[in-house]
Amino acid sequence: MDTYDKAKAARVWQRVQGAVATNPTQGLPGLIAEEWTDAAIYLALSRRVPGNGGMILKKIGQEEQAHMACLKGIYTLQGTGRPDIPSPPPVERAPVGVMLRRCYGREMRCLAQYEARANDPEYGQIFARMAQQEREHCRQILELLGSLPQDK
Repeated sequence: MDTYDKAKAARVWQRVQGAVATNPTQGLPGLIAEEWTDAAIYLALSRRVPGNGGMILKKIGQEEQAHMACLKGIYTLQGTGRPDIPSPPPVERAPVGVMLRRCYGREMRCLAQYEARANDPEYGQIFARMAQQEREHCRQILELLGSLPQDK
């Protein structure tokens, strides 16, 4: 039976994460577009969900807009200019539960990207903070999903 070499596994993960950290602008346009899309969806959903749920969704949408602005700032500081990001598509008019399930998946993808960049020497703290906020968004989405009325 093969034994698990923790040191070797740590070196492999360090190389994987280091590849992202050496070029933090790699993939930033995609992340910017993802955050812009998420912000639009959350803000649209906030108008459809009454009460506290709507306020939570509005706050998440505003935080996604802030993530987008931070990512644009990083992209700009790297000397690559302003990213050319197309406007997000119109928000689909699907049931709130369906939309929240999709949002959860996108939050998890962004979280993984931010965690992978958290060791970047220049922007690591920013990526770590955004990862922390994405984890909180995931928790809030699950809470909202759990409080939705049962579909009939």
